[in-house]
Amino acid sequence: MRAREFIAEQRELPPEISEPLRYTYILPGLSAADPYRNYRFGVAMARARSDLGQDATEAEKFMPAWKTETAFGEHGVVSGFDSNVDPVIDMALTMTKTPGGKKLVSTAPSQEPASVDKKSPIKAFKGYPR
Repeated sequence: MRAREFIAEQRELPPEISEPLRYTYILPGLSAADPYRNYRFGVAMARARSDLGQDATEAEKFMPAWKTETAFGEHGVVSGFDSNVDPVIDMALTMTKTPGGKKLVSTAPSQEPASVDKKSPIKAFKGYPR
């Protein structure tokens, strides 16, 4: 017996399955093969309840505006320790025939943000120059 003889794709759920499922929807624009997009959709659903006024709380006034894309634009992200990662990324992109190239979105050298206090609260002492 071949699998195609007993596995059949169904266009509609049979009543014994569909009747107990309340308010069940299929979302054709949301692929089950894209876990990150499903995660973002779940976050959007949680946020939508607040935006619709179903979960009104005091914290809403501190809620940032919703953005369709994340800071990384929902693209793959690679962080390296130094510039040696550049040719490695290029080679991997070539090997996998991945289109789009790469785009540096941070500073090349590691730098502390301006908000970081760079002055030590500990005073220098004899034998330990600062």
